[in-house]
Amino acid sequence: MQHDELWIGTMLEGKARWVAVRTTDTVEEARRRHGMSPVATAALGRLMTGTLILASSLKGEESITLRLLGDGPLEGVVAVGNAQGEVRGYVQEPLVELPLKESGKLDVGSAVGLGELAVSRSLQNGEVYTGMVPMVSGEIAEDLVHYLLTSEQIPSAMLLGVRVEKDCHVDGAAGFLIQPLPGATEGDIQAIESQLGQLRVGISELVAQSQSMDELLDHLLGQLPYHVLERRKVGFSCTCSKARLTDTLVSLGKKELADLISDGKAEMVCHFCNEHYSFNVEELQQIWERGMV
Repeated sequence: MQHDELWIGTMLEGKARWVAVRTTDTVEEARRRHGMSPVATAALGRLMTGTLILASSLKGEESITLRLLGDGPLEGVVAVGNAQGEVRGYVQEPLVELPLKESGKLDVGSAVGLGELAVSRSLQNGEVYTGMVPMVSGEIAEDLVHYLLTSEQIPSAMLLGVRVEKDCHVDGAAGFLIQPLPGATEGDIQAIESQLGQLRVGISELVAQSQSMDELLDHLLGQLPYHVLERRKVGFSCTCSKARLTDTLVSLGKKELADLISDGKAEMVCHFCNEHYSFNVEELQQIWERGMV
């Protein structure tokens, strides 16, 4: 059985770097947790996949947060990933339904709309750097390429895709990034563009058809020589816990906690994974007393 993986490598004798990632199970886990419509699944799946690609260059405990702040009916899409291959995310309006495009594809661009893409990097020293660029299409891959070129001066080509079946489950999800390195010639860049231009189906269909990451790369790169440097497992993972949410309740203050105690219970839901946490009267009383210290 295939598992979600992220591979990093070089090609054209070290003149370009690439990152390929299979996220089929990861996106299906997000769909299941949030109960999303197909177009919401495709949007969040693409953003989570792109987040894993960008997070692959991070170190240690660093993380990256991508926010699509568009004017479409999804009203915002958020994903957070780290160097360990963990990713989580959510959409503000997970039940949005839109007609398919003329091509028969899900209309992610209309669902996301136009607005701003915000990229925040949390470094190991605790500092956070945020860059914002206007979205160019809402299709996400183009928006991330625009961000990399505008904010980091890195020319890139990126493919992101999520295939959702009629029963709403995710049948294929993947991403691919290529960046020329110093020393790459115009001929090298043309060879990459020519190969990607020859692809007759989307990357989500390619990964659904592939039995392994090797097979997916063969589909993507054809006869272009490549070298694999690193392989990592990736998956959906959230950092929430009852202890963390307890800290949130402490921060509410005495009056709000007293109101919850009078209600007899409290329930909190994590935006990122939709996990529900319940607190009974005894637990709320302990939290209230803790807040008095």
